Amino acid sequence: MHFGPRGRAGRPRRPRRPAAEQLRSLGGERGGPARGRSRPPDDPRPSAGGDVSRGRLRAPLVWALLAGVAGCASAGRVGGRTHFLKTGSAEEPGTYLGLPLRSGQILLAEAGNPYSLFFSLATRDYYDFTHAAVLVMEGGEPFVYEMTGEYKPGFDDRVTDGIEGGCRRTPLLEYARAYLYLEVFDPPAGVDGEAVARWAQEQYRRGVPFDPYFDASEHERLFCTEFVALALEAGGAPPVKPVPLRRHPSLQRLLGWLGVARESGLPAGLLADPARSVAALGQLPSLGAARGYFAAKRELHRRFTRDQRLGNVFALDGAQLSLRRQLVVFLEGAVNLIHEADDDPDAGEIDRRVQELAARLFGAAPEHAALEEQSPKEGS
Repeated sequence: MHFGPRGRAGRPRRPRRPAAEQLRSLGGERGGPARGRSRPPDDPRPSAGGDVSRGRLRAPLVWALLAGVAGCASAGRVGGRTHFLKTGSAEEPGTYLGLPLRSGQILLAEAGNPYSLFFSLATRDYYDFTHAAVLVMEGGEPFVYEMTGEYKPGFDDRVTDGIEGGCRRTPLLEYARAYLYLEVFDPPAGVDGEAVARWAQEQYRRGVPFDPYFDASEHERLFCTEFVALALEAGGAPPVKPVPLRRHPSLQRLLGWLGVARESGLPAGLLADPARSVAALGQLPSLGAARGYFAAKRELHRRFTRDQRLGNVFALDGAQLSLRRQLVVFLEGAVNLIHEADDDPDAGEIDRRVQELAARLFGAAPEHAALEEQSPKEGS
């Protein structure tokens, strides 16, 4: 059993607020699919969330996931208390509220919503973060430049044609209030941060449109990580190479129906380099909580094998997309487990503890939990 519940005995404690409150929203505002007796997520019958693994495209789930495609896994501006988790140091003195901020830095963010997990499941290898943006200092104030879109229903040939958007400029603190976690990275050595910032500002002035098809081969329209990668190139960085998407039947069928890129992508985590991380903030209460959260997403990616369906992971509460309740409990438990740890576990130990938690909740993962690769025609 990959995602099935193990009963209450192994259920972890909920993390302290605000992390628990934010993560609980993953399951729907009114408790989502947890009401009543829900079937285990790996039940082979079609779930209420929909099934895209056997040629059927259940409309409610597809329409809900489309909102995540439109937002490029951005947060959706819901507000919340922001914690400053990593600030300036002697080597990196603070320039704004204790944060060492400069023009041309890169923001990588995690929205903490179901769409974030969907984007993480799409790549063959797992990457932290699901949204990227550029930081620009203007008059001593930090602003975030990002690409994002909004779905507007219409009579287009493909539903993805109804996504419209462009480059948005938002004050940093307003931007941060909407995210579970975001991290600030210096650009790579030798990259001109001012040139990165100027390029981002120019796209904003030009009104460059959002690319809902995530096609990194053309640059008339841009999606979030493509925007940041090109901004870095403008500052002297080498091109960022796309990475393979996974050949999972359920994911490939949905991507094909939407008309978005199916072979490769540019996940936000490609731009992350821990050695260049200078600041972190968001709604999670600690850096340990963030590490636990990402370790949990990494474990869900590992367990999303070919026999799993998108409907095993996602459900609908009215028109609201949510995660299956068991997965919300797991994410909350992983955050709590590392946030409240008495020691300071390294990355390997965090993964081990989170995998043990997953085994208690869902059962042992199969030995072949790593994705079985196949040719593009198979499972498409």
